[in-house]
Amino acid sequence: MADQHTNDKVLEGLSDSQRQSLHEFSQVTNANLDLAVRVLASRQWNTQQAIQMYYEPGYADALQKTDDAQEAEKDVSEGLRRRGVEASGSGRDTQSNVRGAESSGHNAEGGSRRKPEDSASRRPQFAITPLLVWPFVLMLRLAMLAASTLLRILGIQRIASSGVPNQTTITNDFEHYFEAHYGLEHPPFFHGTLADARTAALRDQKYIVMVLWSKEHDDADVFGRALAHPDVVACLTQPQFIVWAGDLTQLDAYAAASDSGATHFPSISVLGPRAASAGLPTRLELVARMRNGPQTANAMAQSLVSFVTRVVASRDSMTRAMQREQDERDAERRLRAQQNAAYEASLARDQERDREQREQSARAREQEIKAREEEIKAKEEQDAEERRRREEQAVDEQRTQWRWAKLAQIHKENATELASADAAKLSLRLENGRRIVHSFARDSTMQRVFDFVETRDVADEWATKGVTPYGSDLAQITAPAGYTHTYEFALVSQFPRVVFDDRRATLHNALSACGLWPSAVLIAEPLFEPED
Repeated sequence: MADQHTNDKVLEGLSDSQRQSLHEFSQVTNANLDLAVRVLASRQWNTQQAIQMYYEPGYADALQKTDDAQEAEKDVSEGLRRRGVEASGSGRDTQSNVRGAESSGHNAEGGSRRKPEDSASRRPQFAITPLLVWPFVLMLRLAMLAASTLLRILGIQRIASSGVPNQTTITNDFEHYFEAHYGLEHPPFFHGTLADARTAALRDQKYIVMVLWSKEHDDADVFGRALAHPDVVACLTQPQFIVWAGDLTQLDAYAAASDSGATHFPSISVLGPRAASAGLPTRLELVARMRNGPQTANAMAQSLVSFVTRVVASRDSMTRAMQREQDERDAERRLRAQQNAAYEASLARDQERDREQREQSARAREQEIKAREEEIKAKEEQDAEERRRREEQAVDEQRTQWRWAKLAQIHKENATELASADAAKLSLRLENGRRIVHSFARDSTMQRVFDFVETRDVADEWATKGVTPYGSDLAQITAPAGYTHTYEFALVSQFPRVVFDDRRATLHNALSACGLWPSAVLIAEPLFEPED
């Protein structure tokens, strides 16, 4: 009754939020009320930090010793204060008695006085115990302060060196601890957070078997051996289950325990998908929680298998319906995917066809442009060839007219050359191999010989037809205006080899210079190679 009264008195001094934190802390740790209040108060009523510090080795004991030392110091201080008050009260009483006795002695001579031993019994006594205890209390407080500081430093260094562990690391540590204590045969624990397990369960339409425990609990060993039982392993290894195990000393497991409302640990709960009104699974719900009692590992294993089997059987029809709906949704999704793939393939073919048509049109335009350019180029070449032909024809006509005019001039000068007694007799071999012997006057120039050779073709035509292209009167033909004739041959002598290229020199000077006067044989050699 006294303990209940004390607990009620402690709870009355707490606020609503502090009571809620105390309730959550007690559910997880099963600590007594006084220790729970001290741990929470040491962490400013932060539940998660208080739970973590509670499971730190030696923290609760150090906190208990610190509180005991504070209580002892408080008791010593209270005892000293109380003895001081009693001593002060005894002194005042003694002085009053003395004054009263003296007054009585003066008033009544036969009055009796107090005995000396009565005064001595009321005299305050000096206590040596507090002085002996005080150094030890001080040393104990200093030791507790040093231990608390060291534990805090070690905790900070451990977190700084290893970092905050993720859920995969926590699961690996839990699995290694489980295998070290209960063997390698155990259910396949899910590696990830509870949120990851929920996502996988909703995606694959599976159940989550949520295991919440801590090795600090009394039934942890029995529970671990039950999980390692072959029947439990065979049951939870089925593909329809996801086994998620959480250590209550970690935040994720603690949050899961708070959300699921679990109050007794170790705890096993089954989570399953819940269908919404439209038949679609929206989230997981708590299907059932196994209530444990004191029992052996084998009995607990059989109870666990029976519990899981019963829960699955009770929801089997709904699970099959949800699975059928999921299969229908998957089939519809695959159909949409196939339709989208077919549409994309058709679109790709159309795009490829359009691309080919664009490329074909571009090639056709390029060919058309190229053909037009070639046509324009051919027309330009044809026009240039026509202009060149006309120009050559005009040059040929001018050359022919010049030759006829030059032949008329030669005919006029022939009478003078024939009448001259001092004349040179030249044997000329033309380019076509024909030989002509002709006499030239002494003062005739080499130009006269060149003109004679150049006009041999038209001279033969005049001698044969007696008609020119310009009429029958040879004397009326004149040289074309602006025409400059170019001789395409040179007159040379073979013996000795002499080239007569100075057409302004007189025939006498040119032949005498090489010892060929008055007769010589000259050859008309072409200046250019004849075209094939």
